[in-house]
Amino acid sequence: MFLRNCWYVAAWDHELEDGFLARTILDEPVVLFRGADGAPRALEDRCCHRSMPLSRGRLLEDSVQCGYHGLEFAFDGRCVKVPGQSTIPPGARVRAWPAVERWRWVWIWMGDPDAADPGLIPDYHWNDDPEWTSYGDVYHVAGDYRLMNDNLLDLSHIQFLHVNTLGAPGDQEAEIEVRRRPHVVHVSRWTFDTPPSPFYAHALGTNANVDRWQNVYFRPPSYIVIDAGSAIAGSGAREGDRSRAAEVYSNHTMTPESETSTHYFWHHARNFRLDDAAFTEELRGMFSSALREDTVAIEAQQKSLQRSADRPMIDINVDNAAFQGRRILEERLAAEGAS
Repeated sequence: MFLRNCWYVAAWDHELEDGFLARTILDEPVVLFRGADGAPRALEDRCCHRSMPLSRGRLLEDSVQCGYHGLEFAFDGRCVKVPGQSTIPPGARVRAWPAVERWRWVWIWMGDPDAADPGLIPDYHWNDDPEWTSYGDVYHVAGDYRLMNDNLLDLSHIQFLHVNTLGAPGDQEAEIEVRRRPHVVHVSRWTFDTPPSPFYAHALGTNANVDRWQNVYFRPPSYIVIDAGSAIAGSGAREGDRSRAAEVYSNHTMTPESETSTHYFWHHARNFRLDDAAFTEELRGMFSSALREDTVAIEAQQKSLQRSADRPMIDINVDNAAFQGRRILEERLAAEGAS
């Protein structure tokens, strides 16, 4: 169900500004915080004495103190103090997970700590690149993270689910190409000489017809980068000329909370009107509304699947990318299980 030897986003950087953050990840209770050096830390959110959540305790200089009986745990999980006695019981420790801060997100490695290579953290540099303006959020979704993967790999839903924000006439006629490499699914979608969506009409300052692209890149378990944009029709965007285009990177990663719930982290970045704060807030509202539509749909889908698990479902052509994504994920899960 879950890959463990990989990095997941555990929090936004600002979520650790006020002490402890308790979050369930891969069905494990985790407490996240910063040490005195400012580096993020992650411990099991459960004292090994009487199972009191450590997130209800106190953060000391170099340890976490349980708020129930005062046991103290170093940041590597070892119990280093038991009030009222000089000896520490054997095996007195909690789990500690590697944590790294990058691209304004705090990443956690839930598997073998010896395999936790920060070089494996995927590239989401748009989130703190000065040449891009970025905004984002985290949503709790009462749905399987794989349904979110499917949703983002199949953008044919945009014209229908996001008709008032991101959708545009002609989307269902897009030229779609799905390519699968060993660890990547790439979906290329193009529509030509069609009216722009409300967002791109606003960004380009015109209702003139556009050529529109959406390049989706999926890597397991749940890393998705979407290179999207619209250019004045016939201006050469498909050949690489984006000088008359509005570009965005819509970037997403899903961190499973449980088999049927997900922490959905996202950010959107643009490379135009970088210092226009009012425009940023307007876009934040638009994209937030659109992605909330996704979460509502996924939650409804999850409930329906649980009610009718024995009912068959049909497949259509646009499901190809989601199928390829699931196959790559299943291969990784099988390989990890075998090892």
